[in-house]
Amino acid sequence: MSSTETPTDRPNPVLAFLQRRWLSILLVVLAVVFVAQNRQPVRIHLLATTVTTPLWVALTAMLLVGLAAGTFRIRRAGRRGR
Repeated sequence: MSSTETPTDRPNPVLAFLQRRWLSILLVVLAVVFVAQNRQPVRIHLLATTVTTPLWVALTAMLLVGLAAGTFRIRRAGRRGR
């Protein structure tokens, strides 16, 4: 055993964290870039109402509506299969 080796070689905790969570970190970075590039206000007309909001808020709201609709559809299909 040389003087530079330690009896217990422990992995670097930061490196281990990054290896486990690299996809999550990448997605967060992409979300931050998306928000930074889509801050301009947009006017949204829905029935008799007009709302002015940043584009990223409108797109995020539509994403959440789509996820809720998909979840509802999957759950109904699962119940029919019983």
